[in-house]
Amino acid sequence: MQLVSIITGRLTYMVGFIFIFQFCAFAQVNSPFSRYGIGNLTGSQHIISRGMGGLQAAYADGLNNNVGQSVNFNNPATYGAFYMISYDLGLSIDSRNLKSNNPTGSFSSIYFIPSYVAVGLPINKAKGLGAAFGLRPISRINYSIIANERVLGDSLGTNYQGSGGLNQAFIGIGKKWKKFSIGANTGYNFGRKEITTEKTFFNDTVKYYQSNSISRTNFGKMFLQLGLQYEVTLKKKENTIQKSTESYLLRFGATATLQQKLNATQDITRQTFGLSASGAIIEIDSVFKQEDIKGKIEIPATYEAGMVFHKTLSSSRGVFELWSLGLEYTSTQWTKYRSYGQQEALSNSWMMKLGGQISPNPLATRNYFSNVNYRFGFHIGQDYINADGKGLKTMGFSIGAGLPIRKWRAYETQYTVIQTALQFGNRGSSVNNITENYAQISVGFSLSDIWFVKRRYD
Repeated sequence: MQLVSIITGRLTYMVGFIFIFQFCAFAQVNSPFSRYGIGNLTGSQHIISRGMGGLQAAYADGLNNNVGQSVNFNNPATYGAFYMISYDLGLSIDSRNLKSNNPTGSFSSIYFIPSYVAVGLPINKAKGLGAAFGLRPISRINYSIIANERVLGDSLGTNYQGSGGLNQAFIGIGKKWKKFSIGANTGYNFGRKEITTEKTFFNDTVKYYQSNSISRTNFGKMFLQLGLQYEVTLKKKENTIQKSTESYLLRFGATATLQQKLNATQDITRQTFGLSASGAIIEIDSVFKQEDIKGKIEIPATYEAGMVFHKTLSSSRGVFELWSLGLEYTSTQWTKYRSYGQQEALSNSWMMKLGGQISPNPLATRNYFSNVNYRFGFHIGQDYINADGKGLKTMGFSIGAGLPIRKWRAYETQYTVIQTALQFGNRGSSVNNITENYAQISVGFSLSDIWFVKRRYD
């Protein structure tokens, strides 16, 4: 009973942690791009993937002593390799700078946001069966933009505001047969989108009421994601003196997140209002109000495929990853997106990713930095938001590291790795009126443990 209480307490703490900071983070973002579609996609990847340019479909760990074990929730085929129960928690600090050519101006913001919380567990290690569950944000909507103009000799101020986003609670299962693995994720995608437009006339002689137009949409539905991986051995080289084997392997991976039609309900309000002494909105007259409007939000399918070439070293001490290099491609037809049957300013997106990982000397016992897994990556592609009709090119690069805390030889039943990633990139080019540069620092904790171990001594 005591062990069950400890397990329940750990899971409750992690889920509560992500929920608390999820809603705190939304209040600190200001990006006009998030007005479109489902908002700014958060790049909800594991921090290992972020350090490697976004590699995820063909990435796998858990079999190599120096890498540790993490939950690659973007490809459920990897769940079959779990050998210990693993907690995964990710956090990010994001800095963005928007530049506008007409009118000339810039805006900077910095905010903290949780990235994911996940738990992976082996169901049957002998049969290569594992599962995972967790929670992560998929997109964010938050902006506040003020525009001033002259209308019939009067000054008109318009405040465009938006908030919300899409979140995902998932559970998945994976099965491994020697070199081939398959898996599936399902769960519930849920979120909201609130769009507000406030108009205020500034005039000293004529009294105008302020107007407000509000649209609140809540949506959600089950989703399905499929994944597979296959690995082939290209070459083996045995060292009889050191009693070790070097292997060169090629791993292929692919995922498909199927198209969704989210169930949505929408409330629309058109009102005139005034402000109280504290600044709160006081409704004067409701010009139009309609509630509980049923509809659908259609999110298109996403496909991803790639490969990773890597080298391992096997000895009496275990299997160690020496280096890996991968290439992946992702595509989504966002022109098929519909919100209540209406199109938005979106374009089909694609992304090419290149990334790698290297461990200088994972067998070193006295040099800590030789045991660190160093990562690098690069990506280039087309963003799905197309606000000005000219498209948004996107590119970026990243570096990262996996910092082992509890070494595999010192702790037979526990393994802890601090995952870090630093990303730089931009959206837009010289053809766009508004461009965005960003920098993101991410820190994650992969905490693996073996539970239900029988006591040898009372």
